[in-house]
This record gives sequence, structure tokens and C-alpha cells, in this order.
Amino acid sequence: MAKNKSLYSTPAEGVSLRPGTGRVLTQNDHHHHDSDGDHEHHHHHHHHHDPGIDVREYATLRLLATNRGTSVSNVYVTLLSTRNGETSYTLGRVRLAPGESYTNTYSVPGDYVNIRVYAARYEGGCRRRVDTIDVQLYGHK
Repeated sequence: MAKNKSLYSTPAEGVSLRPGTGRVLTQNDHHHHDSDGDHEHHHHHHHHHDPGIDVREYATLRLLATNRGTSVSNVYVTLLSTRNGETSYTLGRVRLAPGESYTNTYSVPGDYVNIRVYAARYEGGCRRRVDTIDVQLYGHK
């Protein structure tokens, strides 16, 4: 096995989403919170600071995703690629039922990638249920 470099990993406890919500895992969304002052210059393009994971030095990527068995709905995991900071296109999209895992390899097409997850709506009951997922991305020279 050639060396795999871990480019992204969800925390050990996984990432929990309420059904019907989505998130881009690889975008650092904490930095809206620390700059809550009145900033005159509001950049709508904050993704220029955080374009995602730089994959320019890798030839292939391996995505591992698990929707934990405790989840209540399907989770969709999308691997998005960005070239030149603008064109974004989908490398792969997978639907994971609760308890399912998925892995796939992609050749690197652009400069940066992002991982977007979306938890499908849950129709059963009004309890506050969540979907919990684990995602890892590895780069391969």
C-alpha cells in the first residue's frame, strides 16, 4: 500500500444532523461566530478564505462514509470539486441508509474538494432524533 494521507476526518463522536438539514463538513463555519462585530466590509465570498481541502498534490482521493445504525433517516454524502475557485461540480454522491457504509476512489479533477452531507427528512414521530455520520477523506499521491 502506498501512503495515504488523511485529508479530512469527522470527530470521533461523528457529526450529527437533524433530519432535513445539511452541512458542508469541510467548510469551517466557526469563523462567522468569532467575528460578530459590525464589520463594514462584509465579504459574501468568505469561501475564498476557506475553499475546502487542497488536493492539488494528490492523484486520487478515497472517501469513506458511514451512516450510523442509530440514525433515523438516509444521509446523502456529496463530494464536490472546485477548479479555479469557481466551477463546482459533483465527483460523487451517495445515499446511505442507517447502518450503511460506503467507500470509493476518485481521481482528482480540480484544486479543492468539499464534502457536503444532507440528512433526509424523518417522518416518524416528533422526538428530537438525529442522524450521525462518520466521514474520512484520504489523498493518494
